[in-house]
Amino acid sequence: MSVEENIDEMKKSLKNLEESDCYDVGKYTYSLLHQTRQLEYFYCQLLEQEEATPDQTFYHVSKRPEVHQMAYFNIGRGFPKEIMDAHWCYVLKDFGSKMLVIPCTSIKEDSPEASFYELDIDVRIRRYYIKSRMQLSYMRCVDIQRLDLRKRFCNVVTSREEIERFIKENVFGEDENEKSLE
Repeated sequence: MSVEENIDEMKKSLKNLEESDCYDVGKYTYSLLHQTRQLEYFYCQLLEQEEATPDQTFYHVSKRPEVHQMAYFNIGRGFPKEIMDAHWCYVLKDFGSKMLVIPCTSIKEDSPEASFYELDIDVRIRRYYIKSRMQLSYMRCVDIQRLDLRKRFCNVVTSREEIERFIKENVFGEDENEKSLE
């Protein structure tokens, strides 16, 4: 299929989704536009500036979050019931051009108790202290290009040790009395 044929097919599917009145097609198409512009920036500007191949070209940021901070990442769209778009994320590991992050969600008055794969953490945004819920089941590695530098980084008040213990227990089935993987 040509690009035009693919776009025509997408229009049909988007129209069906919109008519279902069950999905926010406006947000979805904005997300596609955002991703397309990011691809355009990478392939049409960065590659030309670097005069290199895609695997030799890296996106550089003026500042980057540290491990055990929260930063705002556009994690993109996935399937229904998956976390999507921009979220505050806990930075678990910095791999240079990528970061291992755990997306977080807000905790509202009517939010249920944290589940097995969720951990409520304390965070400081400027001078305000809030609670945020780490969504361990959505942990992923993201390209640094997904980082939104318009938002400040946040300091996590909950200890790094407590968070790492929670991850070890719930991902590896390891409690603090068991021998470490290291």
